[in-house]
Amino acid sequence: AAFSGSSVSHILVAGGGINVSKTNEFDKENEAKSYGKGKSSSSATSNLAFSLRELDMFLSELLASGIPLDYIPGMHDPTNANWPQRPIHSCLLPNACGYSKSFGRPTNPYEGQLTVEGESSGVRVLGTDGLNIADLRRYLATRSDESGEGEGDTSEPASCIDALNQTLRYGHIAPTGPSSLPTFPAYDSDPFVLKSRPDIYFAGNCHSFETRMIDDNCNEAKEGGKTRLICVPNFALTGEVVLVKLHSLECEVIEFNDWE
Repeated sequence: AAFSGSSVSHILVAGGGINVSKTNEFDKENEAKSYGKGKSSSSATSNLAFSLRELDMFLSELLASGIPLDYIPGMHDPTNANWPQRPIHSCLLPNACGYSKSFGRPTNPYEGQLTVEGESSGVRVLGTDGLNIADLRRYLATRSDESGEGEGDTSEPASCIDALNQTLRYGHIAPTGPSSLPTFPAYDSDPFVLKSRPDIYFAGNCHSFETRMIDDNCNEAKEGGKTRLICVPNFALTGEVVLVKLHSLECEVIEFNDWE
């Protein structure tokens, strides 16, 4: 059966809420003049403030529908750069935070338990804004042989879903940290080590939608899989969102044609 909007029980926004616009030559020239006069440019600050207002309004409109929503901070959000990233401060999203009972400000990575009607256990969800997967892809490659004769082999970056799958094999959410992914140093224990298997494991801001069901050995399972892997597409680039049916872990992608 097709998904319907009335059956949506929870919304997760996996970062990407703040847009970093490219500075044009005119702005660069004005920044240089302001710096020369001993004044700090307010261009970047005003862009951030505008993006935060737009994000706050967007989230509050979603929350007005009565559906609980969690906003996971991302790379360009006003929070700490090192992982795990702390939640965005409530004063930066005043309208959304007015819905205190339904608006969640989790960390990045995100971990939560979503309740399922008629079941007591719920569904364990784990995911990130996708920066850990994008960084890991820089070190993973798949060999493609177009000739079929072993000549002219070329290496291509691993797909997002393959990289996401590999982090489960490694048992670590951020295997490239702190070398190329900024993470806080861990003394007693590593917070990114996976001690148990989630039911849903996702990465946000991917190039396209990909999904895979895997078994206990992290191999793709046609039937009876244990974990649903989801690469959530970047909404700003694709206008697509992913709907997941918590009872069966089936998922599909929905495209908004008027998202621009």
